[in-house]
Amino acid sequence: MAEEKQENKTEQKKDASPAGEAPAAGKGRKKLSKMTLNEVESALKAAKDSMGGGKSKYIEHLEQRKKELQK
Repeated sequence: MAEEKQENKTEQKKDASPAGEAPAAGKGRKKLSKMTLNEVESALKAAKDSMGGGKSKYIEHLEQRKKELQK
């Protein structure tokens, strides 16, 4: 019984990642210097939604990277 529960938990963890996206080197975020413009825009939108549109260092760095890529 306990083995079945443990197997279910590991299966759920495998399925938890979004389809079509490779996980970024383990846990955490992908390095900003490695992000494409589309990735930066989606990360910026997600960060603003989750942080209530605040001005965190992460959001500032994402905006700076976006400007670099648009040149």
